[in-house]
Amino acid sequence: MLLCVLLPFVGKAASAAELQVTSPTGEVSVYQTDELLSHPEAREITVAGDEGYGRDMTYRAVPVAALIGDAATVEGEMGLEVIALDGFVANIPLPLVLLDGQDETAQAWIAIEPEDAPWPNLPGKEVSAGPFSMVWVDGAASNIRSEQWPYQVAKIGYAAFPAARWPQLALGEEAPEDAKRGQAVFIDQCFACHRMNGAGITELGPDLNLPMSPVDYFKPDALFMLIRDPATVRHWPDMQMHGFTTDQLSDAEIRDVIAYLQAMAGRKDE
Repeated sequence: MLLCVLLPFVGKAASAAELQVTSPTGEVSVYQTDELLSHPEAREITVAGDEGYGRDMTYRAVPVAALIGDAATVEGEMGLEVIALDGFVANIPLPLVLLDGQDETAQAWIAIEPEDAPWPNLPGKEVSAGPFSMVWVDGAASNIRSEQWPYQVAKIGYAAFPAARWPQLALGEEAPEDAKRGQAVFIDQCFACHRMNGAGITELGPDLNLPMSPVDYFKPDALFMLIRDPATVRHWPDMQMHGFTTDQLSDAEIRDVIAYLQAMAGRKDE
């Protein structure tokens, strides 16, 4: 009888949502939903134009800066590596996270989905953005990119920024200016799902240079259309790649990404 009474509670504890945060010293903290909801710096926030839901959302949330330890001890080109449950990996420049919201800058927050009041499903999906989502108040003020709003967050830790961490990702000084601009856009918007020359940790999408670059088998106009709206080029039931609105990626930025892919196509570095 005692076992029958305890089993429901064991199941509930085992399924509790957890967020893992690694400090600059390598210390790992694991937060559960209730801990974050009652965190001393938790409060209600309103996010205008939430990137995941496409509308204004109200959350109980904790400032990211309050969870990541003493960022002042971090040296070099470091950022936050934010890993989602599905393997999506967002690379967030550390200075963005440390902005305090004053003087028209964005504020980074971890929104917490209460177990007794689940969020709605994301548009076109059968899951919500929870249990934890990285959201921004006044994101437009600091030009926060669409792929810098990771949802279903599982882990947050420090890592060297991609171009410094993986040399095979970076172009040389002699590269064309449009390709250099494309490298920056690629890291912000594409690297969350795709590797390049083996660089990266995500496994959501294919490597975009090994064994072949998409510029080797797509005409430039078709590749442009694929990036803008993949469904206009090909479609399958389980496709995960979404398109990008002109607010998320301008036409010029897509062309810069293609220039970067063209420049990298001759560099099959592993």
